[in-house]
Amino acid sequence: MVYKNSAFTLIELVMTIVIIGILSVVGAWLMAYFVQDSVYIPQQLTSDMAGQEALDIMIEGDKQAKGLRFSKVISSISNNRIIFTNQDGQTITYILNSATNKLSRIINGTSAQIPYYAASGVNIAADGRVFFIYYDSNEAITRIAAKVRRIAIKLVASTGTGSFQNWNGKSVLGSSITVPRYQ
Repeated sequence: MVYKNSAFTLIELVMTIVIIGILSVVGAWLMAYFVQDSVYIPQQLTSDMAGQEALDIMIEGDKQAKGLRFSKVISSISNNRIIFTNQDGQTITYILNSATNKLSRIINGTSAQIPYYAASGVNIAADGRVFFIYYDSNEAITRIAAKVRRIAIKLVASTGTGSFQNWNGKSVLGSSITVPRYQ
């Protein structure tokens, strides 16, 4: 009886190890990417939704109060705050606290954060140094509340730092609203 030695040669063994190494590196990179994506996408959706809801509440309003579209008189303006009375007679204040990156709405003295779920890690900040930009009827920037005819709102909604590397979401949003003039 003749026995044959059947074993891997050194070259076959090295090639097998190299192929497995290449596949594992690619697989590890893909796995890390998919895990990061599965965390990043919900964070991005949260910041998109919070920013859009903040704009909607400020412009259109909600069940509690009508927003800027229904303003009757604008009492006071600044870069991060506006006070106005809506058509229902409610005095509304929108304030962006740049220290905490939270947006608040005060209705007849009662304060609440908007959107309500922003307390759970969503930051609302100004895009630049100014949250509200006020324009007069000639489209010139104004600082006089009685002359305001259009308001531009520029905000950044983010979770955490807003960077993809830290698995955070970030949305830059803006809108503009024409303010009706009532006599």
